[in-house]
Amino acid sequence: MILQWKVVGIFSYPVTDKPDFSSLLTEIDRILAKVISSLVNPQEVTSETIIATRQQLESARALLSPLLLPDPTPEVARWSLGMEVQPEGVKVVFFRESQGLIDFYPLSWSLATGTSDRLPCPQVDEYLISWLSNRDFSTDSWLWEALERLEAIIITDDGETPTDDLKKALLTAQLIPPDRLSSLETAIATALAHIPTSDQPQPQTLLVIEGKRETTTLAIVEVPPQTRSLSRQAIALSHFNYGENTYERAILSHLIYPLWRSFLPLSRSALTDTNPLKKSLLAAARLTKLILQEESEFTSSLAGHTWTVSRTDLNKKVIIPYIDNLRQKVNDLLEKQQKSLEDIDRIIFSGNFFLTIWPYFLTEIQQEFAGCHLEAPSQENFSPTILGLGRLCLFLALRGEKVNNA
Repeated sequence: MILQWKVVGIFSYPVTDKPDFSSLLTEIDRILAKVISSLVNPQEVTSETIIATRQQLESARALLSPLLLPDPTPEVARWSLGMEVQPEGVKVVFFRESQGLIDFYPLSWSLATGTSDRLPCPQVDEYLISWLSNRDFSTDSWLWEALERLEAIIITDDGETPTDDLKKALLTAQLIPPDRLSSLETAIATALAHIPTSDQPQPQTLLVIEGKRETTTLAIVEVPPQTRSLSRQAIALSHFNYGENTYERAILSHLIYPLWRSFLPLSRSALTDTNPLKKSLLAAARLTKLILQEESEFTSSLAGHTWTVSRTDLNKKVIIPYIDNLRQKVNDLLEKQQKSLEDIDRIIFSGNFFLTIWPYFLTEIQQEFAGCHLEAPSQENFSPTILGLGRLCLFLALRGEKVNNA
């Protein structure tokens, strides 16, 4: 609604002559390009406001262009298809780009469990082909245009979730030639969601910290003055083994097991992934994580034994060691790029790991990265990853190049 209100406000100004008319149309394009295309604050933008704002702009053009441009050249929109791959499923979104403005067309699916915006990975082939075969193009004119003008399909790559079967399914569907199917690292997609694409020079250096299930990815992105000329040579990636699952195992190892070891029948080394008891203990660790996000401590009992865990213990034995490790990995990457933390304009946190522990993690993060501008992980339906996939078409230099893995 914020975007719609702004557009209505612009159109409410009276126009008395042709030069002012032209100036107004230029101002409309400039503001909307800045608000929508830049997506500096993606959490404030929804699919509804984007599409509604785009429709208002097109309506204004239809009315004003005949007066300003007697023989306008029809503009052909560019379409792409983005797929955000996560363990719980694949989110599928069509993107329509025209003059730097991007519309989002998310798909939903009727599954046995109900309607969902995510498609189970093993069923992509079945559902996608069935969906295309049974679609009523007469009522979905945008889809006909999208498939006719589809230029690329981009799949996210988080380094953990397999995508080979998904790629085979897409090639089987024959939506595009094989050379137009590509992958984009989720950390890079997240960065693209935060980079403005206006004509004004806006150089900056971003640090993306992406927490996943088993790993944390770091990405340093040196945005050039002409932001759309960003290339993969300006991006450095690194990874280290620590994620949400690691965090829960650390709670088990450092908080729960020491309290339970007097009555557990196993040593810590015996708690392997094949041991059925470990599943129960990890469930207890997961519950401990959730409770300590709300309470300073809690007490429970097991087999007649009472045990207490506090947030202070969690911070001291689990969170602070992880943040120390994170800071060291950040310093290592900065050193390889001959930079310091003071050179970073923004630190962007993303990924499900940080979503599950934010804002309870925030105090320690702020202390460790004091003085830095921090971006919290987004909880919107359109994640920064989806927004970045849609905006990839604005950064042509990023396609077909290898990223600098530090």
